[in-house]
Amino acid sequence: MNGRGTQSRTCEAGKWSAPGACADPDVCVDGASESLACGLNARGTQVRTCEAGKWSAPGACADPDVCVDSATEALTCGLNGRGAQSRTCTQGAWSTPTTCADPDVCVDGASDSPSCGLNGRGTQSRTCAQGAWGTPTACADPDVCVDGASDSLVCGLNGRGTQSRTCDSGAWTSSACVDADVCTDEAVETRHCGVLGRQSRECKTGQWGDYDVCDAPASLSLQVTGRRDMVHDARRNLLYITTSETNGSGLVHVYNLVTRQFDSPLLTGGSFVGIDLSPDGNGLLVADAGYTETKNWIHQIDLTTGESKKIEFSLDFYEGGTFTAVYTSATEALVSSTFRGSGSVPLRKVNLTDGTARSIRNVRQDTMLTPSADGSTVAYAESNTSSGAWGRFKVDAQTFAGSGTNWFVYEIAVSRQASQYAVPTYEGLFIYDSALKLQTTLGQYADTLPIGAVYSPIADEFYLAWYSYNDRAPSIDVYSATTLTKQRDIEPGTGLFDWTGNHAFGNGRMRVSRDGRLLFATSGSDRIVIYPTGL
Repeated sequence: MNGRGTQSRTCEAGKWSAPGACADPDVCVDGASESLACGLNARGTQVRTCEAGKWSAPGACADPDVCVDSATEALTCGLNGRGAQSRTCTQGAWSTPTTCADPDVCVDGASDSPSCGLNGRGTQSRTCAQGAWGTPTACADPDVCVDGASDSLVCGLNGRGTQSRTCDSGAWTSSACVDADVCTDEAVETRHCGVLGRQSRECKTGQWGDYDVCDAPASLSLQVTGRRDMVHDARRNLLYITTSETNGSGLVHVYNLVTRQFDSPLLTGGSFVGIDLSPDGNGLLVADAGYTETKNWIHQIDLTTGESKKIEFSLDFYEGGTFTAVYTSATEALVSSTFRGSGSVPLRKVNLTDGTARSIRNVRQDTMLTPSADGSTVAYAESNTSSGAWGRFKVDAQTFAGSGTNWFVYEIAVSRQASQYAVPTYEGLFIYDSALKLQTTLGQYADTLPIGAVYSPIADEFYLAWYSYNDRAPSIDVYSATTLTKQRDIEPGTGLFDWTGNHAFGNGRMRVSRDGRLLFATSGSDRIVIYPTGL
């Protein structure tokens, strides 16, 4: 083919014979080329070239096919590769796989927070394991109701009332309860009445019945010869009453408000005047108008034991007996005294533990001392001087401040926190603020005017004992310490009090129990009247 073969001939009779068969080593013509079918389905092509009479190795097959016709294969698929699908080879190409048959609904390890709750505003979480969602956590739902829902509820003291509610943004909004009841069925309500009395009423079908009859009198009246002052012991329900006789046979009476009988007296054989109860309620101080040539004194009584002791003081110039004694603490007191004539006396500060005393100010004779309910202040009214001197002593600061009415004074009241003072005079009742500035005057000169005053220890009100010419005014009434206007009557009857003549411990002296419930007033020469305050 390429001239590299050989053949032979023989000359016979001078002529060459026909050549023999050619022995040719080549199988192709040099430089020739050919295309061969190839590939998965023999639709591909590859080329070879003849070199030195030999075909070269075929070139790469250019096969348009990617699969063998009619072949099929199974594929993995799905969220986690656990699904199955198949495809078939047609004309050398794979068909679109069949739909994946996937047992899984989620990707392993994935988590999500589906909405939940009454209105879909709650949250919960879940995790995917083995292609399936785990049980969701508890729903954290801020809502308590379905939006737009409404219902009616029973309500009220006994469940007989009605109200409606509507759900908005997952929360109930309720209307006001319409309840005709004012009390709980079978409840019993008890109130104070009269003098240490009580009365009760019962609730039936949501309404209060009438109070039963009070088991105590509306007021009490005691006849105590020579009475001067009194103080109430709320812990023991006792009233201690001082009396003063010219022969020194006075008593400290004990009246039992429960039994309404007099118990044995605490002291005898003195001329007892002012009296005060200790801050803890277990002691008494009693002033005594008696004196010797060199001494006067007060009495200190231990109410837990009934024992008493006399605390003596050296007399000042022309000084008489003691007049008032008030506690400023559990261990200290202030004491005023009388004068044998007309003059000034020492105001003593007394150590009740060791009985020592010192003068802290000179005041007029028969100075009235009145402590405030909170114990912060002692108000004082200086008797027997036309300037009407009065003032206050601050216990903690140990300081004095003074003022005057320009009318004779004998009595003074101070509000529970020493924010107001009331000073009776023949001109009327002067009322001052905490800065000792005059606020107003109640009453009319020499006609209708308060002769005694005392403040409530628990409320912003004060009580007035009225003297009225021709008995035209209620005897005891109540005023607001805030508005200085009348609030109510305690004794609407007239004529209970006479004019005092500018002397203390006569008629019209008033005290209030520390619980604010009872009011005590002296009337006439020997009478004490007791009323509930209404608090």
